[in-house]
Amino acid sequence: MLRSALVICWSHVAAVAMFLLALEPAFAAQPPPRSPRVTALIKEAEAALERLDVARARDLWAQIYDIERSTVGICQLGQLDRRLGRWVDAVVELTRCVQEMRPPATPRERRLYETRHADLAAARLEVARLHVFAPAGAAPVLVDGRLVDESGQIYVAPGQHEITTMLPDGRKARSMVHVTARESRVVLLSAEPASVRSVAPLKATPAGAPVRPASPPAPWLLYTGSTASGALLVSGIVLHIVASTENSALRAEMCRLEWEENSETRSAMRAIDVEQHLSTAALVAGSVLGAATLAIAVLPSGPQVRASAGGAEVRFSW
Repeated sequence: MLRSALVICWSHVAAVAMFLLALEPAFAAQPPPRSPRVTALIKEAEAALERLDVARARDLWAQIYDIERSTVGICQLGQLDRRLGRWVDAVVELTRCVQEMRPPATPRERRLYETRHADLAAARLEVARLHVFAPAGAAPVLVDGRLVDESGQIYVAPGQHEITTMLPDGRKARSMVHVTARESRVVLLSAEPASVRSVAPLKATPAGAPVRPASPPAPWLLYTGSTASGALLVSGIVLHIVASTENSALRAEMCRLEWEENSETRSAMRAIDVEQHLSTAALVAGSVLGAATLAIAVLPSGPQVRASAGGAEVRFSW
């Protein structure tokens, strides 16, 4: 009798235990209750999708995800970004989506699980993947301003991209790469060469830094030089004309009156020669001064030293 009672009691306990175990997955599968704000945003997003306003629906799901960081939210963002052609964002979001999805337990969950993986595979066909290896201690590693996580992998759109990082000693490591869709590229960042040092007063410019233009000459120097050059040229021309006119007049007078050479004639000839020499000197000085002023105004002054990846480029000007 006692044995029968114990058997019945244990059977009841086992039945209750099996019932509780059967209820546990059902309770675990229930999503947490949503706030009224999230519920309203979901309804508005569904209405936007019914109107085929994908961009509006994406903005609403972004607001939902900011409030409630759920797997459903990140999966919806990935789907909507894929429809909008925002392939890089879609790959990042769908990758997190499939990582956070739990293993499927029902045929419906398996279909959804396979659909998300297929969407991720399709989105990856539209982007390229970079695997960046930076020197030890370099941080942060940026690709077009986007931070690369600890894995060193980042998805980018096809085209040219700039990878930069800062080394512990303050130097920059920089690389430019061009990738196509479906391409996977490994990028090894190396430090830029140190600044080229040259004998003073030459100054080296680090690679990638803009070359500072030479300081323009003072305006008063240009004005003074051009004014003095013009005055000398005009004086030389005037003296040359006056000397030529006096020389012609003196020779014509001598021939007409058949003068003989005397002290007055020699003095007049010497005066004319002096005027001609002065005019020549003024013309030469004005030309030289004008050329020097033009050179100062046009040509940069001083040597320029520029470092590049292949070495140093030194350029002199005067």
